[in-house]
Amino acid sequence: MSLRLINSCAVARFAPALALAVVLGACGGGDDSQETRQVVRDFVQATNNRDGDKLCGRLLTQEYLEKATGATGDNAEDACKKQLDLITGLKLRLISLGRAKVDGDRASVRATLSTGGQRSSRTFELAKEDGSWKLVGASGGS
Repeated sequence: MSLRLINSCAVARFAPALALAVVLGACGGGDDSQETRQVVRDFVQATNNRDGDKLCGRLLTQEYLEKATGATGDNAEDACKKQLDLITGLKLRLISLGRAKVDGDRASVRATLSTGGQRSSRTFELAKEDGSWKLVGASGGS
């Protein structure tokens, strides 16, 4: 299998996590609205820096990791890191970041991203996992 095909497969498989973009392991009892918005910023930065430890280890929920990679348990984080390493040429740019809507341990943040000159509006869904805000999904794409 060619490297180009492997890259394409990795992008296709991991694209939902990237397009879905986001979530920072927030520290302690701060402002949930600010923390959730910071998770989106951190998601973009970790994706662009191919920082698998941060993206896969701190910004995505376990459930999301398992769904996006097809792996379970501790293997899901490792699979996420490997998939991220295979992606080349992807750069996300955060155009705008809306206000966070927080409802208990769930939140959503609207953001506009650009990749390859194409703008896309996304609503990032977050949840608290082990006391930190993490990405559970995203929707949109206009």
